[in-house]
Amino acid sequence: MRATLPLLAEHGGNVTTGQIARAAGIAEGTVFRVFADKKELIGACLEEAFRPDGLVAELTAIPAAEGLREILVRAARAIGSYVDRLGALMQGLAASGYRQDDGKNADGGDGPMRHLGPISRALSTLLAPHDERLRLGAERSTGYLIGLVFVDRLAGRFGGSTADPEELVDLFLRGAGSSTEEGPLA
Repeated sequence: MRATLPLLAEHGGNVTTGQIARAAGIAEGTVFRVFADKKELIGACLEEAFRPDGLVAELTAIPAAEGLREILVRAARAIGSYVDRLGALMQGLAASGYRQDDGKNADGGDGPMRHLGPISRALSTLLAPHDERLRLGAERSTGYLIGLVFVDRLAGRFGGSTADPEELVDLFLRGAGSSTEEGPLA
């Protein structure tokens, strides 16, 4: 699967089992000892790509003793990288015309969205010591930060520009209003 993921981003569903075998350094027939067909392999690769374990480990490794702004910048950078990897993969698959059958996984789950829970919990735990500094508290603020990063990174995939994580965190902490404006924004 590790050898297949970059090929899926590059060739989408048009990748051949021959290309996969060469990239993995195995005989093509070996692919079919593990997977019934290419579709099953692609499904397993998608499941693996969306797994949040690496991102959760990255978030957990951020020292909670750091300042709130630095924690948020590091978290935004990690989440942005995760979204970028997934975006490249999904864009490659979409460009080749590949479509999942019904958007559900074999286990009946709701696809990639179910992976947001572990990410949210890890970020919320990281922000918990700074709860009093967040107007909406750590738990609610977590959802807004994740949403802001996801929307920013996805906008970049569709021709918009993406913000630097520091810019996103400034927006998150200070809002969109100008600091030179006096009074409420109209």
